[in-house]
Amino acid sequence: MQYTKLTLLSVLLSMLMSSCLIRKDYTRTVEIDDESLYRITNENVAHDQNFGQIIWSDFFKDSLLTDYIDRAINNNYDVRIALENVEIAKSLFKQGKSVNQPTVNGNISAGYTQNSANTPIGNAFGNQQQYNVGVDMSWEADIWGKLKATTEASRMNLLTQEEVKKAIVSDLVSQVAYNYYRLIGFDKQREILLKTIKSREESLEVTEALYKAGELTLVAVKQSEALLYNSKVLLVEAEKNIEISENAISFLMGENNHAIERDSVFNDRFDFKLDVGLPIQLLENRPDVKAAEYNLISTFERVNIAKANFYPSLRISASAGLQSIQVQDWFNPSSFLFNVLGSATQPIWNQRQIKTQYEITQSEEKIALLNFQKQILLAGQEVSNSVLIIDKQEEVIINQEAECEAYRLAVEYSQDLLVSGSANYLEVITARQNLLNAEIILVNNKLVKITELIRLYNALGGGWS
Repeated sequence: MQYTKLTLLSVLLSMLMSSCLIRKDYTRTVEIDDESLYRITNENVAHDQNFGQIIWSDFFKDSLLTDYIDRAINNNYDVRIALENVEIAKSLFKQGKSVNQPTVNGNISAGYTQNSANTPIGNAFGNQQQYNVGVDMSWEADIWGKLKATTEASRMNLLTQEEVKKAIVSDLVSQVAYNYYRLIGFDKQREILLKTIKSREESLEVTEALYKAGELTLVAVKQSEALLYNSKVLLVEAEKNIEISENAISFLMGENNHAIERDSVFNDRFDFKLDVGLPIQLLENRPDVKAAEYNLISTFERVNIAKANFYPSLRISASAGLQSIQVQDWFNPSSFLFNVLGSATQPIWNQRQIKTQYEITQSEEKIALLNFQKQILLAGQEVSNSVLIIDKQEEVIINQEAECEAYRLAVEYSQDLLVSGSANYLEVITARQNLLNAEIILVNNKLVKITELIRLYNALGGGWS
């Protein structure tokens, strides 16, 4: 008996040692190069801090915008769906943790058997009654680490869903801000166009007067009319875009389409230093990058599970209860029964099925690793592009403002020369059209700078906190 116990103990110790070789712990193999992931040539861009870590309510200074963002986070349908996915993952995680616990079932039964009087059993025992009450327990020993891997995989799935939710919130914050500033940009375009229309209506009156005086041809009048109509067409486009942007913000807030109150001043309101931090911080700041790594760990654990399926499972079962053929003896101590059973199950005929599943999980792990690497590379590209655009956009805006001022003077000079008869009307028309185009482009370029600042904030992982 002592020899049997020692043999069993040695077998169990051997299996436990083997389990350490089967299940492996995850180790990050992807390295982020802080020297080359970001391609930033602007020496004014700092790497000391990371403004992606600024909470969105401090990043955006406009109180109307922050109110819209808050409403969107609370009511947006994508966020609410993501929250439900997190709840599902929580339930699955709780289920995953329970695999290490024994299953316990209670049972109670009563039976009556009428035996045939024409059989030996019937003659010997007559009719029989039997009453049972008991508890069954079954527990699988985690000798290969499969149950631990199952728990860890479900935990990683939960963390993945939480990061997906954060990524959705981060994108939502950027989308609301983007559409809000587009709205202000379209307001500015409308303001420019209304002034242009008024100016062109006055110019048309002057042109008609000069035509009647015989100083201009009918062609000049028609060209003035065409410029006026062109401005009105652009105004309709601007007003259409205003309503579309309002509808977009309403949708993001989970509300019916309605007008959106906004600031009348078109400026960026971002008075902080452009600081992008170090690329390694993307692993902590960007929810999509973190989600990709958590998904990688989850697939890594599923490989551990698939590998453990090749080995036998050890299960211990036990039951205890009361059994009697008479009701009055049911709770008699002699009615107590108990049994315990240990069993090991080794897959034999389904090895190909297990191997196929193992091969699939290995490929899924490789896919998850590639996706993780891709997300890091994409994050580096987004940060680099946004910093480049912001930097170059400053130069564009400075030159665009100078261009607008030159066209304003050109319009003023050409109108004076036209009245004095020293210029033809084509010069006036060209100067006016160039001024309008330059002013609209200037608004768009300022909008590009603001939206790239928002995009950079998102690329650095800002917006979810």
